[in-house]
Amino acid sequence: MAHGGYGKRRVNPAARRSKALAVEKKPKSVSLKNQIRSAERMLRKNLPAEVREVQEKKLEGLRKQQEIHSRLAVERKIFLRDRKIKFFERRKIERRIRRLEKLQRAPSGQSQDSDIADQLSKLKEDLEYVRVISKKPFPKNICASLYL
Repeated sequence: MAHGGYGKRRVNPAARRSKALAVEKKPKSVSLKNQIRSAERMLRKNLPAEVREVQEKKLEGLRKQQEIHSRLAVERKIFLRDRKIKFFERRKIERRIRRLEKLQRAPSGQSQDSDIADQLSKLKEDLEYVRVISKKPFPKNICASLYL
């Protein structure tokens, strides 16, 4: 061995570790899409009646799960998109409510007080709408009538 280190045996350092330190990996779960494809492939074959029924029930259950999963994904997407819009709409409405309440406390005419009270009630409805409605698509500007 003329070149020094070539005669030494190189051992993989990962192989020297003790088994106690090793983290056991979970097997990856098969996706719903792949399970559905597998069940459909199985149903294409000539199967006994009872096996076919079991596979059809399994396929139906998997499709229901997939539908639920996709609906939840859409709801989450809507929620995340509308969270920012809701925040700013809520802030604008609260600011207008404070402004109108301040005007209401100041001495003014009777006709102006009734107008302010009407506007306040509409704003409080809008505020409730912004706070409560969460799963339906949120309109970009619910207070469009207030800008007129």
